[in-house]
Amino acid sequence: MSVGQDTLGWLRTDLFQVDTAWSEETACGFRWWPHRQAQTLEVIGRDAGPDGAPADLVLVRTELLRDLDLDEEVLEVLQAVALRTAGMAGPVYDPARRTLDLCTLVRVYADIDGWMRRLIGLAAMLQIRDADRGASAIAEAVGAMPAQSGHPERGERALPDPLIAEALLRLDAEARAASRWPGDELARFAETYLDQSPALSGSGDATGFTAEFPHGKRAASLCEVATDQTHPWYGHGLALRQRFPVLVTSEAEGRRLALELNARALSEAPMGYGFGSFGYQDGALAFQAFFPNPAYRSGLVTNLYLSCAERARMLSVLLTGVDWTEASFDSSRSGACG
Repeated sequence: MSVGQDTLGWLRTDLFQVDTAWSEETACGFRWWPHRQAQTLEVIGRDAGPDGAPADLVLVRTELLRDLDLDEEVLEVLQAVALRTAGMAGPVYDPARRTLDLCTLVRVYADIDGWMRRLIGLAAMLQIRDADRGASAIAEAVGAMPAQSGHPERGERALPDPLIAEALLRLDAEARAASRWPGDELARFAETYLDQSPALSGSGDATGFTAEFPHGKRAASLCEVATDQTHPWYGHGLALRQRFPVLVTSEAEGRRLALELNARALSEAPMGYGFGSFGYQDGALAFQAFFPNPAYRSGLVTNLYLSCAERARMLSVLLTGVDWTEASFDSSRSGACG
């Protein structure tokens, strides 16, 4: 069994304890109905981890909206929601089916499977929560329909899965506690990592850090991590935001670019860890995520930082055609983020 299929098996049997009466097999994983929206967990491909280690791409997709047509007004509403509430998933639009799903896509390999599967499980639970509680309001705002469905044989599920309902109540309680990320760990990270590549420059303290990465020939992208900000739904934890200079002709073009990048990075091929969402705001492309308190593990902030660096490098190539070299880390580039 591959590492990705092993991860799906753990999520299905150990974490979610999925009731077979409310699930079905798919070609690469399984689909289940924790309540009114279907969630699909699959291995969608193979990739390479660090040093060429074999890795699997694990996708979690929860149905959110159907009968959705994108115009500039709808794009504006979706972007406002995505930027305000980005957590561990992002919206992915399928123009052929006219649907919007919440998606998380992660590269999983043997060295990280032990802790990564828990993050994937948390992301999946948050997708269930957000789709169940928010689909109707978002659908009304954009003139679409909630993507509610039922099991092909048993029909719609009247009550939510009891195990998931209990877990979500615990998440709500965790949201009211202070951030789990220790200040001394963040301060040590800043002292250790931010004065060397892949950072052009950086600084931090007990509440978080800021770093800049090369972007294009002379510009820089910005990465910010903070524990003193709260999420409107998830309460306390760790907020992550990246900003990338981008040339577009209008706000609508920027928003469409962000949605296209979500489709690419959250359902096809990840750019760093696929926890979060792209958006367009204040003339810049943004990537935002929020990791609530249960996501914490010692050392995770380092993994998230390196994931941000991978995303920054990939977007430098994608948006400007310029990859990183030794010359990219000239300190005179610092502060050039648009």
